[in-house]
Amino acid sequence: MASVQTPAPPHGATLTLAQRAIEPLFFSSPLVKLSGTIRPIPGHRLDLVVITLGDMPIESDTRQFALISTDGVTYEPIAAGAEPYLIFPIDGLPLGREIGQILPSDALVQMRRISTTSVMLEADSRATLAFVFQVPERSVTRAFRLPDGSELALAK
Repeated sequence: MASVQTPAPPHGATLTLAQRAIEPLFFSSPLVKLSGTIRPIPGHRLDLVVITLGDMPIESDTRQFALISTDGVTYEPIAAGAEPYLIFPIDGLPLGREIGQILPSDALVQMRRISTTSVMLEADSRATLAFVFQVPERSVTRAFRLPDGSELALAK
């Protein structure tokens, strides 16, 4: 995958980056006192997708964002954040806790665990969102799906 700028769907989100991580991804959150690296399990790779929201804010379960392969398999994100260097593993967020990040644009991005299986992501309009997906090494991905069902095509 490569850096790409795709046309905006009706809600205005644009895909700004889609690439394979070439090394483990570092994360840190002083708020929840957790840091480390995200590494793929054997036979898998990490794909990083970054989008920029348009004029509409977003509030959705992180599982509603998906990476879609050419054979129709969908992958949920394993980490998310306001920028590629601000990612945090979704499973690492404790129940009832939230983390927030303020971007240079003053847009706010927050993740909040509301149950053992659900983490809500809230972001202001014009916010940047980064997602990390773990996919099988040989998988070919074609699109990033937003919570409203619209898709942003990935570069071939």
